[in-house]
Parts: sequence; structure tokens; C-alpha cells
Amino acid sequence: MENYKKGRNVEEELSKEHIPIEVLPENFLWMHVKGGTKVSNVVEYAQNVLRSGEYTSIVWSGSGGGVPKTISCVEIMKRNFNLNQVTRLSYQKIEEFWDPLLNGLEQIVVTRRVPAIHILLTLDEIDPKITGHQKTNVPTKFWPSNKETHDNDYVFKQKRNNGNNNANSRGKGNQNYRQKNQNSAKKIGEETSQKRKNINKKNEDKSDLSYHD
Repeated sequence: MENYKKGRNVEEELSKEHIPIEVLPENFLWMHVKGGTKVSNVVEYAQNVLRSGEYTSIVWSGSGGGVPKTISCVEIMKRNFNLNQVTRLSYQKIEEFWDPLLNGLEQIVVTRRVPAIHILLTLDEIDPKITGHQKTNVPTKFWPSNKETHDNDYVFKQKRNNGNNNANSRGKGNQNYRQKNQNSAKKIGEETSQKRKNINKKNEDKSDLSYHD
């Protein structure tokens, strides 16, 4: 591909008519999340819409780099509302155009299919037999109850606090150990200095005796 340069991308536009969820309500808020979307902004807007009663259902859609953020938005919403969820996966077509750098070469079009996700969150009841249905705040072996989550958080915080206390105790112990060593070294230095003074004094006394003789 050294004889080509990357040109434009043409993405297949997502539309409400192509959302592959068979239980879509007539009126719903559609949130299309992209890779550059700021999660806090769109989640705050969606929460305000649900609280106001303007909509009771929201569809979150994202493709490519927007898929992880779409899931993050949904999980945040589920913490604050008792919602029914239906999830569907699909693909979005993207065409990449490569322009030739040499005369005589033709333009190349590369077609890619990137994964996309569509998640319906609604305050309304949904048939639990629908494929992909999930009820918010229903504990399973993979999703603990709020009490279990709270208990686990409490245990984790207690362990973390105990670890910090142990670290502080070790730090104080090391500090005391260093201080003790410093005091011992100082004491040994003073004793050595005193011994040297005594030896020098004895030598001086001997010198004086030798002179008087």
C-alpha cells in the first residue's frame, strides 16, 4: 500500500428504523454514543429525562470505539434506576477509501464491519422470556445484591485501613530503630573520644616524669 494514501471514511449511519430490538416502544430517547462522547454529560442528561417523566425508555447505541462507553453509560444508569434491559448486537459497515499516488492506479475501497451494540433501558415491564432481557438489581451469582456489594466494600475498606495502620506501625518501628542506632553510635563515639583523651593524658604524665628524672 506504499503507492496509496488514506482517504475518507464513510460510515453507515445508524437509524432508529434499524435498531434490532423487537420490543421497542413507540416513544423512546435514543442516545448514540461515540468514541469521543463524554460519559458524564450524556448520563446526566438521560437521568434528568427519566426523572422528569418525558420518556420512560432509553436506547443506547454505540459502534467501534463507542461500544465500551455505551456499556459504561448503561451500567451507571442501572445503579440509580430500577430498569428492564434488552441487549442486541449488530455490525456497522464502514468504507475506507485509499487514493493512488501514481498515475494509472485506481482508487481502492475497503469495506469493514465493526461491532455495534444496542441496549434498551425502560421503566416499563417487559416479557422476561425475551432473549437478552435483564432485570436491574436482581442478584445472581455474577451480579451480587446491593447488600453484598456494600458488605464487600466494607470488608475491602477495613482491610485497606488495617494495611495502612500496619504500614504506619512499621514506619514508626523503623524510625525508632534508626533513632536507637543513632543514639548507640553517638554513645560509642563519645566513649571512644574519652578513651583517647585518657590515653593522651597518661602519655603526657609519663613525659613529665621522664623530664624530672
